[in-house]
Amino acid sequence: MVFFPPMNAILLVLALAVGDPDAEALEKFKNDYKAKDVAARATAVEELAKTSSPKVCLRLGALLGADGPEVRVAAAKGLALQRDDKKHAIPFLLNGASANAKDPVVLTAIVTSLGSFREEAAAAEVNRLVHSSNLDLAKAAVEAAGKIQSAGSFDVLIKEMKDCDDVLKPRDQGNPSFGNDVTRMGTGDAAVAVRDRATKLKPELVKALREMSKVVCQDTKDWEEWWKENRGKWKPAKS
Repeated sequence: MVFFPPMNAILLVLALAVGDPDAEALEKFKNDYKAKDVAARATAVEELAKTSSPKVCLRLGALLGADGPEVRVAAAKGLALQRDDKKHAIPFLLNGASANAKDPVVLTAIVTSLGSFREEAAAAEVNRLVHSSNLDLAKAAVEAAGKIQSAGSFDVLIKEMKDCDDVLKPRDQGNPSFGNDVTRMGTGDAAVAVRDRATKLKPELVKALREMSKVVCQDTKDWEEWWKENRGKWKPAKS
């Protein structure tokens, strides 16, 4: 009986013989990913991402829903390198955002990668996360919005700026709204965290709005007025 090796094995050998970067990178990754240490597996993902191809993009997309956070972060960052296959990379990242909705560390990496593509398709997800209570995630979303430059982001960013202003204004216990503020912000460490987020996020909001509008406004009220006047005629700057 004559033995014929599986067709996949034949194709792999042929691919390696002619130096197919897909096959070489994926075969190396297959071996390196067997490591027991999660950090080593994350490094294997980082190395795989250096090869740009639809097959690699597909593998990275699958990893956004598997393994530990370090591996998922590496996969999210790796998808940002798949510039030639952004039509698949962006949907993979958007699906990954849903799969990692409860992990702000992974979600931050996903949002950062989405922003790097500067595509309108990612705007809705990025805008949604501008309001995250997690500072790092909110900052990543604001920065991504500034890069994507979607008209739909202006209302979101200005609304978030108004919320930051409200948090940062002096608290007056004689004010009828004081009780609502306490309910919203909490007390003690919780209130400190909310104010710290507002303090650090507001400059990022200003930066994103200036990047998108190419104008400088003095405060939130000015931004509201500017956007009211320019909503119908604003166009993103050509990249």
